[in-house]
Parts: sequence; structure tokens; C-alpha cells
Amino acid sequence: MIMNPDRNFHEKIYNDDIIYHYTKASTAIDYILYNKQLLFNKAVNSSDPIESKRAERSILYNNINLEEYNTIEHHNNVNKLNNKLTDLHQRFTQICFCKNTPSNKCTNEYYLGATDYNDELFGYTKLRMWDQYADRFMGVCIAFSKEKILNLNKQLDLLEGHMEYLNFNGLKHRKVGDIQGDYLEKVGIQKYNEEIEIYLKRSFFYKHIDYSGENEYRIGTLYEDKKCRGEIVRGKIINNSIMLDITGCIEAIFMSNFVNEKQRNELINYANTLNVELIEMEWKHNSFEAIDYKKRRTFYKNLEQKTLKKTDS
Repeated sequence: MIMNPDRNFHEKIYNDDIIYHYTKASTAIDYILYNKQLLFNKAVNSSDPIESKRAERSILYNNINLEEYNTIEHHNNVNKLNNKLTDLHQRFTQICFCKNTPSNKCTNEYYLGATDYNDELFGYTKLRMWDQYADRFMGVCIAFSKEKILNLNKQLDLLEGHMEYLNFNGLKHRKVGDIQGDYLEKVGIQKYNEEIEIYLKRSFFYKHIDYSGENEYRIGTLYEDKKCRGEIVRGKIINNSIMLDITGCIEAIFMSNFVNEKQRNELINYANTLNVELIEMEWKHNSFEAIDYKKRRTFYKNLEQKTLKKTDS
């Protein structure tokens, strides 16, 4: 019996709407699937220092004669801009996903892969992500509909977009750092404030080119108390977490074949409740095999029942 997902499944998930989130099996079961939520994390807590470190900001001038800028109003405006940039950086929270890689060569009649497709085009086949974010190949990867998530969470004023990967020189020129004193005097505080906010928000979606293999799509929002939801932690109600509602947004669940039996049972129960496919990633010495776990489970249950009937007779 063929245990692989049928062709329709991969055609359904190979599009720009599907995004993937890697995590531990326990996190998926106890929090994401149970609460129907994803947690936003502050960018300043990222392990990547280029994302987390605050800019060492200076005020730059092209005009040699600085006396004309030596006013209380100018200094106040500079401080406002500096505080604005620091505030936005401190408040930005994010959730990271992978995307499918677009290609006009999704299928190839001569290609012998695990999915009958060019496997690397799919966001759920990234070995580095399974290693780093899915508990060293022991976790899960959940596929979502991007459009459904965005429509469901409009109240959060989401900032979302595809990551742009730059080398160090590109990051130095594109990420907002110093304040241009001459330009501030030329356009005024209101216009500069509006422009610099746009530039800074865009910089939340820059990353070093070394991460380009992740093919990341990011959903973010700026921290505000009114966006927070209460949760109970160690018997106390904590009200400083922003959650992304994912109700009705899950399109498929991928689990490693290294998850334990208890986790398998819980994952298939969620997959049945959500009416989505549960795909088992069976790791091989040279690739992987994608297994329709519901189909496999049904097959072995039927086989077991037939064996019992023969034994009874």
C-alpha cells in the first residue's frame, strides 16, 4: 500500500500563501495546537546580535558651521528622534516562518525525490530548520495559511513581509543608525519622524545573507498593553504576552519520525480535529520519505483487526 501523500496534497501546499513554523513537539502540543495561538517574541531577545543590539547612534552634519544648529529646539528634536527609534526597536515583537521557494520547475519527470517534486522547494524540507528550531529533528513543522492569519489578526496592526538578505556592507547602509542633523533642519521634525519610522520598520525585515537558506517570512507587531492577553504562569496571571490567533489557519502538520508514541497520539488527535493532513518525516541516510501518517495508522489498525479475527476463528 502506498503511504505517501497524494499529488493533490503537494499541489495544495506549494503556493505563496503557505508558511511554515518549526518548533518542539511539546510546544506544538501543549501551547500552539491547544491554545490555537502563536507567541510573539521581542526582537531584542533574539540570539542574533545584529537583530537584538541597539544602534550606537550619532548625530551627523555635513555643514561645517554648526552654530546655526545650536538651539534648544534642534536639540529637542534630535532627542525626540533618538527616543522614537529606541522605542520602536524595543517594542518590536515577531514570529518567524519559512516559505516555499517559487519555481517554474516544481515538478520534473526525471526527478526521483521523496515527494515526486523538487523537494528543496518546500518550506517543510529545510534540514537546518529541523535541527535548530524543531528540537534537533525531534519536533514538528506546522503549515499555515498566511492570508487566513492576516485576516484574523487585523486588530494587532501587523507588520509583515519577506526577509531581505544583505551582506555586512548592505546592512551598514540599509539599517537605520545615525540621525542626519542637516536633513532634520531641511525637512523639519514631522517629515523626518515619518520617514525614519518607515525606514526603521523596514529594517526589521533585514537579515545577513548567511541566513538566506531559511527563506523567512516574518509577522511582527509593536508591543502595546492593549494587545496583550493574560496567561497563567506558575499560578500567577501574567498579562504581558501578545498572541497571534491561528484558529482555522492550519493547513497541515509535519512531524519527525523521532517523536515519541504519546506525542504521535496527541498530534493525530489534533490533525483529526482540525481535519488536516499529518505527515511523518521518515529520515533516511540520503533523504527522507514523507508518509501520510493517518493512512499508515489506518492500514496497521485494519491489519491488526484482521489478524485478531483470524486468531479468534
